Amino acid sequence: MRMCRKENLSAMDFLLGNGADGRDSQSPGDYNVVHVASRIPSPALATWISENKEKLDLDKVDAEERTPLICAVMANNHIMCETLIRSGVNCDVTTSEGHTALSTCLLMSDAPNRRIAELLMLNGAGVNFAICDSKTPFFNEIVSRKDVASVEALLAANVDCHVADGRGQTACHVAAEAGAPEILSKIVEARRGLKWPRDADDRTALDIAVEKRDLKSARICIKGGADVNARDANGQTLLVKAILANDDEMGVFLIEHDAKAKNDERISSKTYVEAACERGLLNTVRSFISNGCKLNSRCSTGYSLLHSALSHQKLDVASLLVNFGCDVESRVALGAGGEVLDDGDESWITKQTLLHRLIDDGDQQSAVFLIESGADVNARKEYRNPTDDDQFTPAHMAVSWAQNDVLRALRDHSANLCDVDSDGRTPAHIGVREQNVDGVKILLDAENVEFIPIRDKFGQTILSQAMAMKDHQIASLIVARQPHAAVQTNGNGENLLHQAIRQNDIESVLFLLAVAKADPCRPITDGSLKTPLHLAAIAKDEMILRNLILVNDDVNVTSADGTTPLLEALKARNDKHAAILMENGAEPNVKDEYGENAMLCAVRSGSLDCIRAVADSSRTNRYARNKIGYTSLHICALLTIDKLPKRTSSSDVIELVLIYAEEEAQAQNEKQFAGFIDARDADGNTALMIAYSQGNAGVCRSLLKRRACMGQRNNGDVNVFTYETATKQLLLGLLESLEAEPRWSDGDTCDCGARFSLTSRKHHCRHCGRHVCSKCSETTMPIAKYGEEKRVRVCDVCAHVISTGTAPRR
Repeated sequence: MRMCRKENLSAMDFLLGNGADGRDSQSPGDYNVVHVASRIPSPALATWISENKEKLDLDKVDAEERTPLICAVMANNHIMCETLIRSGVNCDVTTSEGHTALSTCLLMSDAPNRRIAELLMLNGAGVNFAICDSKTPFFNEIVSRKDVASVEALLAANVDCHVADGRGQTACHVAAEAGAPEILSKIVEARRGLKWPRDADDRTALDIAVEKRDLKSARICIKGGADVNARDANGQTLLVKAILANDDEMGVFLIEHDAKAKNDERISSKTYVEAACERGLLNTVRSFISNGCKLNSRCSTGYSLLHSALSHQKLDVASLLVNFGCDVESRVALGAGGEVLDDGDESWITKQTLLHRLIDDGDQQSAVFLIESGADVNARKEYRNPTDDDQFTPAHMAVSWAQNDVLRALRDHSANLCDVDSDGRTPAHIGVREQNVDGVKILLDAENVEFIPIRDKFGQTILSQAMAMKDHQIASLIVARQPHAAVQTNGNGENLLHQAIRQNDIESVLFLLAVAKADPCRPITDGSLKTPLHLAAIAKDEMILRNLILVNDDVNVTSADGTTPLLEALKARNDKHAAILMENGAEPNVKDEYGENAMLCAVRSGSLDCIRAVADSSRTNRYARNKIGYTSLHICALLTIDKLPKRTSSSDVIELVLIYAEEEAQAQNEKQFAGFIDARDADGNTALMIAYSQGNAGVCRSLLKRRACMGQRNNGDVNVFTYETATKQLLLGLLESLEAEPRWSDGDTCDCGARFSLTSRKHHCRHCGRHVCSKCSETTMPIAKYGEEKRVRVCDVCAHVISTGTAPRR
C-alpha cells in the first residue's frame, strides 16, 4: 500500500509476483490497495489496476462502507472510476444509508461530476433506489435539490417518477414543494401518461402548486394531465379550496383551466359563485360569468346573487353583477314563516323584492346601492290577504325605521313621496308619527312637496299631525318649507289655529301665532264664520284668549249668526272669559241673529257668574229685548232644571236679574221697573205667564214679590187664571203667597166671558188685581195680609183662597 501511494509500480509488481496478497486489507480502516489507488488520479496506476484486477478485490467495502468505486467518485477521480467500471466492479453496492456510487457522485461531493455520473449510468448503474434508510427515492432527493442537469440525466436513464417517499410524495410532489417549475416541466415532458397520486397529506403535485400559489408549476401540472377537478378525501376540489381561502387570483386561474362549478355542487349549501360573491372574489365571479354562470339563478337565501354580495357588503361584486344584467328586483314569494318559496308555490303569503328585504334587514348601504342601480323605488309588497296589506312603499318603510340614507336615495331617485298606505298616510306622515326629524327634513328637501297638504283617513295633514303630537320642531320645518300649510283647512273648514284652540293647546296656539304667522282673524269656512277669537272664548285656557286678544284689532267681530266672542263665551257659561272680553272692550249690547245681547245670553246660560260679568258693567242694557220681545225675565221664566248649571235654580237667576234691575230703577224711576216686570213678548205673554205655563213656581213668586200683574191676558186671551193645567195647585200656592196686591190688569171682557159695558161695570179683585165683572166678584172681605181691614171686592177664586186656602170647584 505504501508502494501504491508512491506510485511505485515496479515494486508493486515485485510484491504481487512474490506472493503478496493483493486482496489483503489494512487495519484498522479495513481498506485495500484498490481503495488507496482509487484516490490517486494516475493513468499508470489505473492501468496497473486494470491489468491485475484478477488478483485484487475491486468491490471490497472498507470500514466506512465505501467501495473503491465510491472512493474514486468521492475523490472525483474520473480515470480510476472509468478503470474500475470497465474492470466490471459492481456499481450498485450501497452503504447502510442506501448510497451508491451514483448517489455519492450527485449528492455527496461538493461539485457533482456529470462525467462520472454519466459514465455510471451508461454502464448500468441503478437509478431507482432509495437513500436515507430506504425512505427517500434517489430521484426525489435530486429533484429537491433543483439539480436540473441531474434530473435530465436520470430521466434519460429511465428513472421511475412515480416512486413515493415516506410521505407518499413522488418527484412531482417534491418539485412542486420546492417551487421548481423547470424540473417539473422536464418531468412532464419526459413522461407521457404521468400519474398524479396524492401524498400522505391528501395532496397532488397540483394541489401543492396551488397552495403555494405557484401558477407556473400549476400550469405545468395541468398540462401534464393533473385533474383540476380532482377531489380530496373531504370531497373538495381545488376551486372550492381557493374560494374558501379567499384566493381570487387562484380562483380565476382554476376556472380558466377548466375547473368546473356544477349547479348541484355546494359549498356549505351555497353554489360556488354565491360563495365567491360573499367573499368578494371579484375576478373569480367575473370568470364564472364569462364561463356561462346563470346570473339570475337563486342563491341560498332565495334571492338573486345580488343578495349574497350585498348582504356581505361586497359592493364591487354587486356592481359587477348589475353590469352583467343581474336582476335588481328579485321578487320572491314568502311563506307564513317568512321563508322563501319555490316558484309556482301557491302557499305564499307575501311577495316582496330584494329592496324590501334589505330595508327589513336594516342594511342601508346595500339598499342605497340597489336604489342607485335602478331598483323599483315605488314597489309595494303583495299580500294574498288584502286585509294584511299596509300598502307601504320603500319610502314608508325607510322613514318608519329611521333609515334616512335609504330615504335620501329614494328621494333622489324620484320615488313617489305622495304615495299613501292603507291609512292614507304618506311617508311624511309616518316620519312625523315616528318623530323622525331627520327623515322629515329629507322629505321636505324634495323638489316636489305635494304631499304636505295630503290628508290621511283620519283627516290629518303632516302639519296637523305634528301639531297634535306637539312636535313643534317638525312643525317648524313644514311651515318653513310651505308657509301656507298652516292655513289649510280640514273637512270642517278649520285651519290648524282653529283646531289648536278647540283642543285647548296653548303651546300650539303660540307656535302658530309666533312661528307659522297664522292669521288670528281668519274665520272657519264652514258657514259659521267663527274666528279664532270665538273659539278662544269657549276654550278652557284663558291664556289662549288673552293672547288672541293681543293680536286682534276687533274683539267684537261677529260670526255668521251675529255672535260676538263675548256672546260665545256667555252661551258656553264661560264667565272668566266673558269678564276678560269685557275688560278688553267687548261691546255687551251687540245682538246676535235672535236679537239677544250679552245680558240676554248670560241669563239664558243660567250662569250667575256670567250674569254678573256683563251686568256689572254700566255699558250693558239690562232691559234689552230679543226679536220676539223677550226680556231677561222671559228667559228666566223658561229656565227649567235641565237648562241650568248644577246647584243653580231659576229662582237664583231671576233674583240676581231683578237685583240689578232694582238697582237701576232706584237710580231712574219705578215706572220703568214696573214696565220691565210686566213686559209682554210678541205673543203678549208676560214673564209671569210664561213661568206659570212652565210650572216655574220660583220665578212666579219672585215676580209676584215685585207686584207682577196676574190677570194680564196674552194675544190668545189667556192668563194664569184661564191657562189649562192638570191641577190648580200652583195657582193656589201663588195666590196664598201674595204679600202685596199685584198691579191691576186691564181688558174689555171678564174671564167668564162677559163683556164690560155701561150696564156691566168693570171691577178689580183687590187680592189678585185681575179685572172681573160684578158676578165674578160678588164677595167682599177684608184682606188682613195686605193690612186691609175694610171689606173689599175680591174674585171668587181669591175669596175661597183667603177663606179656605183652596181653589173653588168649577
